[in-house]
Amino acid sequence: MDSLIRQQLSVAQNCQGIEALKKTYELIRSANQGKCALDSSESFCPDLYVLCAEQALQLGNLEMSSDCLQMYFKGKPPINQFLGRAYFIQFLKYLGYYFLIYNASVLYWQIVRPYLKHGFRNFLIPSLSQIVHALEQADEQDKEWRAELMIELLECFLDASKTKEAMTFSSTTASFIKDNVPDKYQQIFSLMVRHKLMDDSQIEEDIESSISLTVIYKIQTIKSYVLESINPLEY
Repeated sequence: MDSLIRQQLSVAQNCQGIEALKKTYELIRSANQGKCALDSSESFCPDLYVLCAEQALQLGNLEMSSDCLQMYFKGKPPINQFLGRAYFIQFLKYLGYYFLIYNASVLYWQIVRPYLKHGFRNFLIPSLSQIVHALEQADEQDKEWRAELMIELLECFLDASKTKEAMTFSSTTASFIKDNVPDKYQQIFSLMVRHKLMDDSQIEEDIESSISLTVIYKIQTIKSYVLESINPLEY
């Protein structure tokens, strides 16, 4: 049951169609009510309610999203990243105040921090992307907080080996940080150089005007050379 619903959710996400998501939603409801024709002994992870609720919210179906969350909370869900994501959906749907979006992002961050490590970051891409986007739409004035989350989202893309997405998002993040939180620019610059997300002209422009960025560039270049020498097949 679990694998079937995940497969249906993946199909719905790829086609971004409400009809495809409705089929998944009906399957989840049937399983929840014990009316599914499939083997009821199969496990059914509560995170599927949240995943469906997120997609429904993105497609503008608030009723479906609310019902998925109701089913989720009735089951006394465990304290993990999906609980934070569920609360965040509720904040977005029912409260709508910008300061509550900020509070929701802080709550989410506290819950998912244990997952911010290699091999786990990639699972946070959907939810963290939503939070970064929500803070942008709300024009959250804590620019440093937004910058921190954007850098973490970039790390998530890199952890998932989504190079194209990482390159596009890194450019957006770098521009935002340079304009709003210049003290953090060294951090994003180092990350972009290390993972080769900048072209030579961008690098030259940055290091010409900053000794500290020049030092960072040289350090990252040396590190890359050493790593390539040790693991040539990975580069």
